[in-house]
Amino acid sequence: MKIIHCADLHLDSKMETNLSVAQAKERKKEILNTFERMVDYAHTHGVTVIIIAGDMFDTPQVFGSTKSRVLNTITKYPQIDFLYLSGNHDESNFIEALDEVPSNLKIFGVNWTTFSYPEVKITGVVLSDANRKTLYDTLRLSPDDLNIVVMHGQIGQSNSAKQSETIYLNQLKNKQIDYLALGHVHSYTQGQLDRRGVYCYAGCLEGRGFDECGAKGFVLLNIDHGTIQSEFVPFAKRTLIELPVDITPYQDWFALEDHIVALAKKYPTKDLLKVVLQGKYKIQLEKHLAMLEQKLSGFYFAKVKDESVLAVTPEDVANDISLRGEFIRQVLGSSLSASEKEQTILMGLRALGGEDL
Repeated sequence: MKIIHCADLHLDSKMETNLSVAQAKERKKEILNTFERMVDYAHTHGVTVIIIAGDMFDTPQVFGSTKSRVLNTITKYPQIDFLYLSGNHDESNFIEALDEVPSNLKIFGVNWTTFSYPEVKITGVVLSDANRKTLYDTLRLSPDDLNIVVMHGQIGQSNSAKQSETIYLNQLKNKQIDYLALGHVHSYTQGQLDRRGVYCYAGCLEGRGFDECGAKGFVLLNIDHGTIQSEFVPFAKRTLIELPVDITPYQDWFALEDHIVALAKKYPTKDLLKVVLQGKYKIQLEKHLAMLEQKLSGFYFAKVKDESVLAVTPEDVANDISLRGEFIRQVLGSSLSASEKEQTILMGLRALGGEDL
């Protein structure tokens, strides 16, 4: 028996932080299409259950066309059961708006619900303020069964700020869990729960911003002879890449630019790239950030973020008796913050050089 564990689809996300209006619309369609492709993959590979561990949608304002496509995808494959657990971004109106819930769409509620299959039992619960104090004591699983448990929340401690969204692993140990299928964290993560079982965040299907970099996809579970083997399957249409570059060794901007472009060629141009400049640089290094972004424009999206720090001390200009040297010394000796000093020095040097500000 094969099962897919996925989570955090966040369908109908706005996607407008970095992208143009046209790109945002395209990415919204791509994220929905990735869900449809995953279900097609499930059909092709003999998957009989798809676990959606929360946050299928991003906001309560979901387009009717999106709901229709999701419903059509579910009803297209009646031989696949979709086990749906709502997350903190989900709204129950998706289910409530249906005239009839498809027989292969099975819903977890705020009480522990179990769906039984010959090879495995799948039990899940939606976290809420009402059940957070009792749900661990009310979980009853047989040690003779192969058990998957489904939850959506952040692993944390008893003093977590949002306790209704917190999962306490210590209270799930020795509960006869073989595989704890989690949603909420957007990167694939797996770890040992106890001697018997593991916990796993499937991550999201598609990265939406540069806080969701790296491979995204789902987890394929293979149930065989009373054991669960899991495999992460990268499946995203596009990957978000953060490329840190230490500019400290470079005195010449154009050599640095060539270096960055060469590094960027290692990644597919269909992806989204953020170059992060780090380290320290001398005043002599004249940056051309807009031109660098232009050279990276072959990517679906590319941006450059400058986190490098100007490396200049009073000793560097101690013997400089020019107006330039005196200006730098005055700024360095001021009460401005480090970032304010850097910006003031750079602007001042442009002004002294007769450049436009």
